[in-house]
Amino acid sequence: MVRLTVIQGYAFDLTLQEAQILSRALNAVKDKKSPVDEVYMSPVASDGDFSAKVLPDGLILEGATPPVSLSWPEVGQMAQALAAASQEPS
Repeated sequence: MVRLTVIQGYAFDLTLQEAQILSRALNAVKDKKSPVDEVYMSPVASDGDFSAKVLPDGLILEGATPPVSLSWPEVGQMAQALAAASQEPS
């Protein structure tokens, strides 16, 4: 399991596979390789859904109150952290 904490009180528990998928999705929108306007995942182990609107300057997570804005560099850091945390043990 991987815990993604966006801000204090706003976190998601992800399986290793979900963390890998979300990492790749975040990188794809950050690098403009995916023309989607939203990144959505309903993690198996979390009560809430990860839903982020894609904006020109980053993402906005509307599931938090107030909504959380992430710049593209912050999205990249999140994607890297998810990728690192989801590595299968050797």
